Amino acid sequence: MHSRIRGVCFFVLMLAGCGPVAPAGIAFPTPIRWHSPTVSPTRFFPTREVPLTPTLAPTPTPQTYTVRAGDTFGSIAAKFAVTVDALTAANPGVDPNVLSIGTVLIIPAKPVGTGTPQPTPTPVGLVLEPAHCYTQAGGGRWCLAMIGNPGPDAAAGVILRFSLYASTTADPSISKEVALPLSVLPAGARTIAAAYFSPEEAQSEILRLELISAIRSAESAGLLPLTIVKETSRPLSDGMELAVEFRIDADEVASANRLDAALVLLDSAGWPVGFRILRGEGEWPPGATHTLTLNAFSLGGSIADYEFILQARSVPPAE
Repeated sequence: MHSRIRGVCFFVLMLAGCGPVAPAGIAFPTPIRWHSPTVSPTRFFPTREVPLTPTLAPTPTPQTYTVRAGDTFGSIAAKFAVTVDALTAANPGVDPNVLSIGTVLIIPAKPVGTGTPQPTPTPVGLVLEPAHCYTQAGGGRWCLAMIGNPGPDAAAGVILRFSLYASTTADPSISKEVALPLSVLPAGARTIAAAYFSPEEAQSEILRLELISAIRSAESAGLLPLTIVKETSRPLSDGMELAVEFRIDADEVASANRLDAALVLLDSAGWPVGFRILRGEGEWPPGATHTLTLNAFSLGGSIADYEFILQARSVPPAE
């Protein structure tokens, strides 16, 4: 099984899932291995066509904030001079009572005419590949899509909306807003976005995927360069296990304390059929070799390939 591993830099939480549709449109160069957060002139998109052109985020685009120890919705709202209600509405997938350190929150823009005008973050153009949905036992449905960043700028605060429609003229029956598994999507990289619809929600058949926000980011901010020393994959029943040995290539004081990883299983056409996301906290000193093991299972279709992105970050302690 051929692999494409991207070492970049990372973040905490575990999830599993998968999703399918049909292609036609934009060709990208052959993907290559990439083991550092340095901008590469070569893009990592597969050599197949997709029907969507790069989509710009709406303007103005909200800024983002990474939750630190001791933060609450109230303290964050006060910090950015917005209301708790506005902050809650901008982050529908986040429970205000269970804030995890490292969670990336969307900070809503303040109404025009209130306070000092704030600079508008620059939107970033991303490529949304067709979403693929898989119906599970019981009637629930996982919908997956690969999101690519053709560059030249890294993207942060990426939020997407999956919506199900009963007809092309109706309002959406149900919508889910999701964030990417990576805090920063580097220029030239792509990763997966996934949404799960319960059996009660998955009654409509028409799916639409929209980009809600994506802002330009300093790609090196907090990300540490790393090298994939060794990768070993082995097949499982309807899935695969990937063991990765990696090394943080930083100075002695820059240990990584956050890891973000995304393993995506692909079929022979290059469409995602399964995935595993890992976000973890700990300590990964530079120089030494560390091991990470992930497994993922197909939600439909045979596994012919996989893609893997690993990011390591050094997050400063809360003030």
